[in-house]
Amino acid sequence: MLDKIEAAQAFVINEFRKTHPRDRDAVLIMIALLWFGLLAGFIPDMLRNMIKGREYQLVTHLHAASSVGWMALLTWQALLIREAKPAAHRANGKRFGPILGIIVAVSAVATVWFADHARLSNPDFNPAVMAFQLGHVFPFAVLTAIGLANTDQPDLHKRMILLGIVGIVDAGWSRWIGLDIRELIGQGYAGQLLGRYPLSWALMMAMGMYDQITRGRLHPAFLPAVGFTLFTQVGAAFLFFASWWPSLAVRILGG
Repeated sequence: MLDKIEAAQAFVINEFRKTHPRDRDAVLIMIALLWFGLLAGFIPDMLRNMIKGREYQLVTHLHAASSVGWMALLTWQALLIREAKPAAHRANGKRFGPILGIIVAVSAVATVWFADHARLSNPDFNPAVMAFQLGHVFPFAVLTAIGLANTDQPDLHKRMILLGIVGIVDAGWSRWIGLDIRELIGQGYAGQLLGRYPLSWALMMAMGMYDQITRGRLHPAFLPAVGFTLFTQVGAAFLFFASWWPSLAVRILGG
């Protein structure tokens, strides 16, 4: 009997704590950092292109609008939880989450294809960059799908949704100071990785440290999710430098 009691106590101690009083603040801080990481890169890039008179394709506008919508929905959902309105949070998630997530992912792939296809005739365009462009779509799509499929587990749900966006924040970082980093340390593996992913690495590390501080352990799904994201990042770099990839990318783009 004593053994059973001790085993039950050990289970309670080791079980991941699903909520913590600081979670509401931590999630909003994380969302603010994600907004900054994305907008700090995309807004200056858009302004530069406007000055140059570059016109965006319709699918690019769709992707931009859906991405902003996704971040706005995430912010709204976090505020609903902060205001103790879980029923409204769940209703909004069911109503908007799946369809908006699909639009973001599909429009991202479509934007890559149409934009890169249009640039094939540009002698300065390197089709190998498609590896990085598509690389961050995978963690977003997979982790977001896991998050949306597990709304009955709030601890898993919110971590997967946040990590899904962490996986694409490199798109903002690379436009913000990524080019300067690559010019500083070169265009090799180190330059490509450090010119794209440090912000996502820092955010993933911060999430892990937060759970260690508040729970004394990592969420069981955290390391697999981070590992998958890192795998896609390293895999994208591998493809970028693979001798056979540029020609395959051109064929994928219809060239």
